Amino acid sequence: MTPPRLRIRTPSRLHFGLLGWSPQATRQFGGIGLMVESPGIELFAEHAKAWTVEGPLAVRVQQVVDHLRIQQLPEGIVLTPVRICVHTAPVEHVGLGVGTQLSLAVARIVLNLAGVTDPSLELLARLTGRGARSGIGLHGFRQGGLIVDGGRNRKTGIPPLLCRVPFPADWSVLIVQPPGTCGLHGPDEVQAFASLPPIAPEVTNWLCRLVLLGILPAVLEHDLTAFGAAVSELQARVGACFAPVQGGPYAAPQAAAIVDELSSLGFVGAGQSSWGPTLFGFASTSRVDLDMAAVRIRQRFGLDESDAFCTRADNHGAVVVVEH
Repeated sequence: MTPPRLRIRTPSRLHFGLLGWSPQATRQFGGIGLMVESPGIELFAEHAKAWTVEGPLAVRVQQVVDHLRIQQLPEGIVLTPVRICVHTAPVEHVGLGVGTQLSLAVARIVLNLAGVTDPSLELLARLTGRGARSGIGLHGFRQGGLIVDGGRNRKTGIPPLLCRVPFPADWSVLIVQPPGTCGLHGPDEVQAFASLPPIAPEVTNWLCRLVLLGILPAVLEHDLTAFGAAVSELQARVGACFAPVQGGPYAAPQAAAIVDELSSLGFVGAGQSSWGPTLFGFASTSRVDLDMAAVRIRQRFGLDESDAFCTRADNHGAVVVVEH
């Protein structure tokens, strides 16, 4: 019998904003975000005589593999050599959570080939070192949808999942990736948080109110207008908090003009994902000509076809398929 080859595909993550941070707070960060179908990560893996990696982001995948191989595994789990081929992957550090999705995908598929068919999220997070701040990508990897995490306490463990809501199938997302520097990551991100003033308690209170009494009920009631208004306000308040380290509410020079253009085209809730520069806006498929809107954005701002495109929410998370 031919040994199986496994294929895994993950969504990407839009992060609408963190809810708070302060040295004195009992819980740090917390946030809300959405998993989207494109651009996604797809990779293949199969047993091999030696560990090999090829395809886009191969260097990053090799780092994940090397890290996995030195981790302490639960009793009875033995990793055997695997060949990994990355078929598709977006670029890193643009606000789509690629690092988390790629790391979790590699760990999941390697463990699968070692006989662990359903590894826990806690195990995946520990083996890959993901979830140090946000839990959106972790929980979204598992089940997709609109995710709210409760931040980290002073103990160990991943940020808890507070709420997961399926996103309406007829609400589309326009993703725009303007040219500019990569979003903050690694040591630069650590330094940014160290230099930022804590979010005032009253701001955190209002952000939590926007999530609990604005965004979540709007999604459940299928109210796109209310959803967009709540996301826009949350974005404005979070952007103001991050402005000292990213030079304003957005990371890319064209971002503010693109957000305004998205609004004029009928999109709501336009904003920046995480540290950017990726931008997003939401619209009903029955009210906005999505393809024409993407064309107009590309033409006005001189973007390539891959820089402005429409997608939908992902409501199921990563999918593993066995191929013989």
